Amino acid sequence: MTEVVYLHVGGPKSGTTFLQQVLETNSARLAEAGTLVVGPRLEAIHASMVVREDPRLDRLPELARGSWDRLVAQIRAWRGPAAVLSYELFAGASIEQVRVALGALEGLQVHVLVTARDLGKSIPSAWQEQLKFGLIRPLERWQPPAESAPESEWGWRTMQPANVAARWGVDLPADQVHVITVPSHSRDSSELWRRFAQACGLSETSGLDLAVTRVNESLGLVEAELLRRVNKALDGRVQAGRQRSLWIRDVLAHQVLAGIGHEPIGLTPEHLELAREQAEEAITAIRAAGYLVHGDLEDLRPQAPPARLPKDVTEEELLEAAVLALADLLVWARDAGSDPRGAKEPGVRPVARPRGLAAARGMVGATLRRAAAPVRDRRVAELEARIAELEGQVHASRALHLRVATLTDLVEELLLPADLRDGELTMSAVREFRQRSL
Repeated sequence: MTEVVYLHVGGPKSGTTFLQQVLETNSARLAEAGTLVVGPRLEAIHASMVVREDPRLDRLPELARGSWDRLVAQIRAWRGPAAVLSYELFAGASIEQVRVALGALEGLQVHVLVTARDLGKSIPSAWQEQLKFGLIRPLERWQPPAESAPESEWGWRTMQPANVAARWGVDLPADQVHVITVPSHSRDSSELWRRFAQACGLSETSGLDLAVTRVNESLGLVEAELLRRVNKALDGRVQAGRQRSLWIRDVLAHQVLAGIGHEPIGLTPEHLELAREQAEEAITAIRAAGYLVHGDLEDLRPQAPPARLPKDVTEEELLEAAVLALADLLVWARDAGSDPRGAKEPGVRPVARPRGLAAARGMVGATLRRAAAPVRDRRVAELEARIAELEGQVHASRALHLRVATLTDLVEELLLPADLRDGELTMSAVREFRQRSL
């Protein structure tokens, strides 16, 4: 029976993807050692939305609303001594929401784990994550949302480790709140795992595979500025949150731009000063609270190596990145199964090549429509298959009703007194029943 639950609640961009990949890759080995890796990941994502009372739940299937309860049931049903649940956007929960969530785990010993990194690096990371959802404001004029912005997933509410620890640890003893720092100087990713494992009692678990595939979803300086300009050129034509997530983030940012360049993004003097203030506040608050620290709180202080700002990117650099992005997008569309010939009709004359900005926008629109074709075609195929299935069910139901009606007629005829029966009508009913039923 589960005795201890380790809740890794964030924050974002603090090595969380790496840690989750290690947990998922080694889930069987960890289970053998007595620790459950709670999941799957999608369930954890939805559970964080439930805990945070995210209004976007209204646009998800009803099943998503029960995700937190299902994870709690999974934890309680585990026969080993410990369970680990990790998802970074739990970090945004309010004190009231935390109390409701932890109330569901009453009777278990809960430890909260907060990972944190150089707070200077957090600022451009948060900015580029906002770009993936349509932001057009330049970094030089952008500020992370404040702690008081309850629905901000990319601001000080989730990035400031002292704030996250204070909210999630409000009713817990200090020695059940753990702050894990991302090493600021070491390039050995296993050091972060060692700190995390120490916090959740996994240091002695041997045979774990730490060589997980690292998915780099971060954008380089030039690519981030290019995405910002693309967002501006889109001019609101990709509006819904799910559409932005699919096309701007998943396709353009992650599939295309993330693989082009990785030049670090610099900080303005104002951002650097802000990061230093936040780091100082975090270090002071964490020490005063007496939380258990795994690593060095000095890792939170911003390191400011020379790095350019988006305003320093040249037009030539943007053009080169745009050409590479278009080439990669073309290959992506081909590999996704898009067939541009499908739009051609016999006898249709070729259209003259358009010119000017409006024409270029039209060409981009056509490209995106073609890129969307595989998704659309798959959805159409799914719907057609479902329609065929329903038509089959309707046909079978209609045939059943006819057989029942025929049987009813036959039974009614046979129940009549012999002197009232019409022999020909009776035989006709028998023949019709046999014809429909056999």
